[in-house]
Amino acid sequence: MVASRLLKEAPGTERGPHWLLLAPNLAWLLLFMVGPLSLLAVISFKTYEPGRGILNMWQLGNYAKFLTDPFYLGVLGSTLVTGACVTALTLLFGFPLAYTLAHTRGWRRSALYIGVLMPLLTSAVVRTFGWMILLGNNGFINRTLLQWAWIDHPLRLMYNLSGVVIALTEVLLPFMVLALDAALLNIDPSVVEAARNVGGSRMRVFFSITLPLAVPGIVSGSILVFSLSISAFVTPSLIGGAQVRLMPTVIYQQAMALLDWPFGAAIAFIMLVAIALLLIPALTLVERRSRLA
Repeated sequence: MVASRLLKEAPGTERGPHWLLLAPNLAWLLLFMVGPLSLLAVISFKTYEPGRGILNMWQLGNYAKFLTDPFYLGVLGSTLVTGACVTALTLLFGFPLAYTLAHTRGWRRSALYIGVLMPLLTSAVVRTFGWMILLGNNGFINRTLLQWAWIDHPLRLMYNLSGVVIALTEVLLPFMVLALDAALLNIDPSVVEAARNVGGSRMRVFFSITLPLAVPGIVSGSILVFSLSISAFVTPSLIGGAQVRLMPTVIYQQAMALLDWPFGAAIAFIMLVAIALLLIPALTLVERRSRLA
């Protein structure tokens, strides 16, 4: 009572500039996000000529070059398909793990939680090199399958999209599990118990109550994994090599190898717009469900 009274009587408490609490974050975003993106946007509309560099000539040719070239459109399509496959696989493998994690208590939950977080303590480069050893023609997977006579020839798991999807699924699985675990922990256990008490089977309760209530976690985890997978550079470069061309690798080639910064910047903004067009409906769905809840 005394604390609440002092808070009410404190000068400027009700009309204080609470928005100033956001000032550090806003300054950080303006300095390290909005600023570089603005400069990148300006560069994307300029002209590049080999031997002369970036010219102070404004044009839309960089965007037209990408949108009218079937090769670059194919790269965009491959990137989006790869992100969708990785998201679906992480959801498929991550939901049972997150469900088990959310319903485990005591030291078992702590041990399982540490196991989920352990891959995040290792560099993605190190884990990708590990997958290169596993997926190679003479790697552990092919040697095991050949030894057990399950295949006659080594499977081609390196330098293609299949290997990239497998490696990215393992690298990004913890992000999906953590998002799903948070959503499952927010489900009121009494609701599930009430459904079981009125005769609902375990499967029916799961599909009628648990799964719909876990939709916000599914959507947030999918958004996170999809964004990280289509913007990943190290894993596709090492696992896919020169045979797999995705948007991040093409941007790197244009900016660092060919020094065509305007075209690389245009590709980056096209990818940014594609991500926004795909993620805005998902965010809208989550907001509507939260309001209904």
